[in-house]
Amino acid sequence: MKPQAIHSVRLVFAGMLCACFAAAGCDTVAPVDEAQVVVEGFLNSGQPLQPVFVHRTLSPRQPYDAAQAAVSDAAVEMRLGDKLVRYTPDPGQSGRYLPEGNGAGVAAAGDVFSFSAVWRDAVVEANGVVPPEIEILAVSFEIPEEPVSAVLLDSLALSDTLATGAYTGYIYPIEATIEWAAPEAGFFQEESWVRAQLQPFTTFSSPIVDLFLRSDEVFREQTQEISAERKTWTGVYAVSVPEEGDPLPEHGLRVSLVRSGPDYARFAASRDDPDQREPVSGVQGGIGIFAAVSVDSVHVQVDRTGGAFPSPQ
Repeated sequence: MKPQAIHSVRLVFAGMLCACFAAAGCDTVAPVDEAQVVVEGFLNSGQPLQPVFVHRTLSPRQPYDAAQAAVSDAAVEMRLGDKLVRYTPDPGQSGRYLPEGNGAGVAAAGDVFSFSAVWRDAVVEANGVVPPEIEILAVSFEIPEEPVSAVLLDSLALSDTLATGAYTGYIYPIEATIEWAAPEAGFFQEESWVRAQLQPFTTFSSPIVDLFLRSDEVFREQTQEISAERKTWTGVYAVSVPEEGDPLPEHGLRVSLVRSGPDYARFAASRDDPDQREPVSGVQGGIGIFAAVSVDSVHVQVDRTGGAFPSPQ
């Protein structure tokens, strides 16, 4: 479903940018008055080149100011295969850099890239290989007949007091299995990592429950089972219901896969790590990420009778 892949990258892109801004506002190991460069950019396999964002950290002793954090005078360029691509500041948005030709170039699978952003004395660099394109071939579901009792935590009620916001509710733990084509033998296999995500569109949202499920995972692609040249991954997400006997409500589910090299995998896996003050940086000489990925996503409607992709004809 490649038309959805571009939209998926934008969603991931926005999430990563927020993570970097959060890191920029933190007291890092560097002196608080020494600015570090924060870079955010992606190459999406088979897609036109996208903008790159360059910002700098600010002192935590001052209120965060996005305009002040934006860097608009950096020298940004990338060598992609045998081509040199220069990025120029976007006059309509500070800190945003556009590739030459308005993204007319395409990141092709197997292209080697070398990226750099130079600002004052800082030189931020990243390099890697554009991965093969990934495509979701099928999604299937295992839905229990009845909901199960679960102790839920209301994160809005958590405080420094003994109050936990805990209450007993009911959830349907739903297994979703994703199938996709394995990369060609000998190409990118040892370097290939995949991030799989299940994102239900429901009113229920509990990060605490999600910790005990498996709705978002980063793993080495070669470790996954393969059958008929297809890889599979099974995750679990939850949908809550008010009462024990209530049926599963119909809901939408966004299923996405991101294939990448190890730099993006480390960055993505560390974003929600409670032991990390900020994500593991995917660049040298600064903070943030510049990486090549391939993204695909599908939207599936799920109800008590199940759901499937592709939809039965």
